[in-house]
Amino acid sequence: MDILWPALGIAVIVVFVFFVLAQHWGRLLRHQNWTIRRLTERVLSLEEMADPVWRHKLTDASPVPLEQVFHFSFNLGERFWREAVGLGDGDRKYIRDFGSFVGGVKLERWRSHTVATVSEVLPDRKATGWQTRTLDFYPEASKSSDALSLWELALARPGLSADRPPSLELLLGPHALEFRGHSCVGAQRSAENRLEGLPDGGDIVFFRVPLDFAALSEFRSQDPAESNGNGSAGQIYGNGNNWQAFYSFRDDERGIEWQLRLRDLTRKSEWERWKVLESQAVPLATRE
Repeated sequence: MDILWPALGIAVIVVFVFFVLAQHWGRLLRHQNWTIRRLTERVLSLEEMADPVWRHKLTDASPVPLEQVFHFSFNLGERFWREAVGLGDGDRKYIRDFGSFVGGVKLERWRSHTVATVSEVLPDRKATGWQTRTLDFYPEASKSSDALSLWELALARPGLSADRPPSLELLLGPHALEFRGHSCVGAQRSAENRLEGLPDGGDIVFFRVPLDFAALSEFRSQDPAESNGNGSAGQIYGNGNNWQAFYSFRDDERGIEWQLRLRDLTRKSEWERWKVLESQAVPLATRE
């Protein structure tokens, strides 16, 4: 009897210790399971960030900073229609009667996507006038070939065959605007005469407009909208940190001309912070 009570006390203590250890290990296992579940959810969230649909929903739910604004326009002269594309009088009449022409394109580049506003004019339908379309472009970072069609003009009446009729198309890519011709016989013949290579499918790129400061530097020109009191054009912005710029290009041989105005809001705050107003030098008085 004298040994029974000490043994019973020791057994109670051992059971209590095991109970405490079991509670402790149970809490540790539950915490580890919760941590693993949280990590799994974060990995899934990171994977969903590459989904354009999810990015579109995120943009609708929360505002994203506007970074750049582009205003783009282009003109196609008589030489383009006659020689570069090679259209006859019948096709020209069809285009005038049923075709639409781009009056201007506004690109708002946000951090997550680009909003394109296309203004089209119908020259032979004055009652309709201008029409405006807005398109959202969510390019995937892993696909540099992604492109959004902003405007397309058929150059001939649709035939009975299933082949795509010749057309012109303005495309928006992640880093540039492209003006292409599809199955244009005149453009293909012109390219062959110049010994130029044709892309797959017979398409030809008439011009490509990059959408960043560095690549646009060769097209920098004087903005005709900036003029002084004498009516002459203002000075070209020489400061590379300026947040506004004007670019243009003209190809008289093909009859093509385009203009681009850029406002880079990411540089605006830096330009306003560091701009200096230079005062005119005050002449020193000379002794007689």
